[in-house]
Amino acid sequence: MTEAYIHQTIHTLDGNVRHLDAHIAAADEASRALFGRAFRPDTAALAARIGATLAAERPPHDRSAFVRLLLAPCGEATLRFAGVSLYRGYDLRTVRPEAVSLVYDLPLGEYPTSAQEAADALAAARAAALGARCAVRCDSGGFVRSADGAPLFAAAGHRAVTPPGPRSAAATAAAAAIEAAGMTLEVRPLRREELTAFEELFYFDHRGVTSLSRCDGALLMDIAAARVAHAAAAGNFGE
Repeated sequence: MTEAYIHQTIHTLDGNVRHLDAHIAAADEASRALFGRAFRPDTAALAARIGATLAAERPPHDRSAFVRLLLAPCGEATLRFAGVSLYRGYDLRTVRPEAVSLVYDLPLGEYPTSAQEAADALAAARAAALGARCAVRCDSGGFVRSADGAPLFAAAGHRAVTPPGPRSAAATAAAAAIEAAGMTLEVRPLRREELTAFEELFYFDHRGVTSLSRCDGALLMDIAAARVAHAAAAGNFGE
């Protein structure tokens, strides 16, 4: 039987845990909706556990490292080391994958769960079969939901649009970085057929900003994505 869990992947740099309160809030919202129980750990104690997880792995100090939080239906939170970044802090990733939009719904909503990960892995395999490296997920109603399991942003000029969804640490960090980059952010439903009308598509997750090179064959730029990544790398946004 497949293990059920809610997940968060947490960015750390120089021993500092980034956006921990936002990760806790996102996990709490999902846990209440799916498991019927709150997730309200002591923030300092959880940060210490994350630090101990990192200390056991001894990652290099010149780059960011990641820790995954897995929250079971019983309320038990497990931490697992999730590797080291190629970068120091949030950054614009050098990889610019080509994407295709695919239609698939998730069971039990848009929350970050083991079911979501399995569905996204299957979608990634389908995207690869179509010659792309990234799947932009759309629901059965034709509305855009995410890219590679992360919040997607469509940009034109100084404006960015993102679809609504559950609370997310990545979306919170991205919104702050977009504002810091001098752009306006609009949260609204985004239809699949709108994707080719934008100059850029990028997504934001624990690794930083990933700008898509193409989506459904349309060529995309990465100017706004670079500004957002620079803003994300430069500021802690109240942490």
